[in-house]
Amino acid sequence: MTVNVEASLTQHDAVVTGLRDFLDALASAAPDERSSQRLLHDLAQWTEDLRQDAVEESHRHYGRSPTLATAGQATTPWYVVDEAAPPERLAGRASFSNFFLGGRGAAHGGTIPLLFDELFGWLANSEGMPPSRTAYLTTNYRSVVRVGRPMTFTAWTDRVEGRKRFLRAELRDGDTVCAESEALFVTLRAGQP
Repeated sequence: MTVNVEASLTQHDAVVTGLRDFLDALASAAPDERSSQRLLHDLAQWTEDLRQDAVEESHRHYGRSPTLATAGQATTPWYVVDEAAPPERLAGRASFSNFFLGGRGAAHGGTIPLLFDELFGWLANSEGMPPSRTAYLTTNYRSVVRVGRPMTFTAWTDRVEGRKRFLRAELRDGDTVCAESEALFVTLRAGQP
């Protein structure tokens, strides 16, 4: 699925959106030797240039854009939250592009828990909540997740026990449940990274 570029993107958001488009194009292509050499040269030059612009984590742009789907994480399956009531519930749309292809038209199985972990992180670390980390995440696969298909998701807090937040989610293709997940997030103690 090609991500629509939202109006009034910042330059940094446009770069991240371009990176997502590039990764999808790369995953779908079989460049010849000349194109591969040119790409390798350009990537090496950009890698060196970007190393010169390295900053502390708190000042980075990548993965920190509330105006973009996936908050600007180009290596996360595309998703948009349409209904948000954190820390209790999220619902929205998702799609796995060719960059996430595992084979035979299906999304790689490891990318589905990645999507769930992102959604659980939204709930567990929403505004006003103390920071937490994933303690475990279990995914049950029910039906094939096809690349390029529009999907829907729902994620919710199942229960809270002290520092433990038990979360659940499901990913659907229409009426078909493709995957279900449950996770435990644990609130960090003071001083924990």
